[in-house]
Amino acid sequence: MRYTTLSGIAALATVLANGVIAVPAVAGGGSGNGISVPCDTAALINAIAMAPAGSTLVLARHCTYHLTTAYSGDDGLPPVDSQLTIEGRGSTIVRDGLTAGAFRIFHVTSTGDLRLDDLTIRGGNAPDDGGGILVDAAGMLKLNKVTLDNNTAFIEGGGVDVEFGATAYITRSEFTFNNTTGEGGGLESDGTVTTDGVVFSRNFAGGGGAIGHESGDSVYRNTTLKNNTSSFVGGGIDMTAGTAQFINSKILNNTTAGVAGGGISNAASMTLVKTEVSGNVVGGANGQGGGIYEDSGTLVLRDSKVVRNSANGSGNSQAGGIYNTVGGAVTLDDSEVDNNASTTAPGGVWTDTQFTVNRSQIRHNIPTNCAGSPVIVTGCVG
Repeated sequence: MRYTTLSGIAALATVLANGVIAVPAVAGGGSGNGISVPCDTAALINAIAMAPAGSTLVLARHCTYHLTTAYSGDDGLPPVDSQLTIEGRGSTIVRDGLTAGAFRIFHVTSTGDLRLDDLTIRGGNAPDDGGGILVDAAGMLKLNKVTLDNNTAFIEGGGVDVEFGATAYITRSEFTFNNTTGEGGGLESDGTVTTDGVVFSRNFAGGGGAIGHESGDSVYRNTTLKNNTSSFVGGGIDMTAGTAQFINSKILNNTTAGVAGGGISNAASMTLVKTEVSGNVVGGANGQGGGIYEDSGTLVLRDSKVVRNSANGSGNSQAGGIYNTVGGAVTLDDSEVDNNASTTAPGGVWTDTQFTVNRSQIRHNIPTNCAGSPVIVTGCVG
């Protein structure tokens, strides 16, 4: 939508935002298509509130828009209830943490379709879900070149919370330093989520330092989870229901101080294709599965690696590579579990159910590869 008349421009100056008369957006975006929003927070709030369905807002280049009070309820900006595109042009929308109360930045309702490009979202602090962005059931979110940084949610989804029935497509984006005491420090993925070229780094949660996954179906392509932490399970990802695929991805150097899954904790259906799980640590006493903790779910590794992970806590910490319990179904296909370590044998794989093994290897783990496991994986020696 492009405003080309004085009456159209004037319409954007008719609402009050945070008690201040909003500065109007200006016709004609920097991209040539859209409504330009000057470097003024009131103008941004007003433009979102007044934007007709299908509008594109073009933000001032490299501007920082400061939110000091909630627009309504727990939302810093007007809820998005129709299709809206925001071209950030390197700008930042930040909640001013020293003076502002607790509120998230964006809220996409069940009828909303929000598309963000080249934008940083920082400092959101939701008293419930979605510190940076909350997407309600049936809502849609598309992120491209977006950074979610230092956002917090009290319950789940420190950076973004995609509710059951919602859809998100995320490309070339970063989730950094987001946190929650519940699930999903960077992303809570309960709907249909697709990522490509996304990095989750230094996020924190009770479960799933980078990603919490409690329902829905997700595909993570060319996605990296690195240096994330959790206090209980799943330093990288904690998955309890639904399906997830990691394709050409890396799960690196994540840590849980708890008891299960330094890199991955899975109790659902997960497939890793050409994916590396390495350098992850479960550090709690009697911790299990430095790389992967598999609990009653289904895990398939195709042309993937579980290497150099560790279960280094005190007591009976086992299986630096993969710990499989409650009859989980594991398939190794052209994959390797190598050079993992644990305090107590086995260092490679502990399992109570036989794996399906095709052209795969388990070797160079310490103190043993499989010895000490109640079931010895076919072909595993030592």
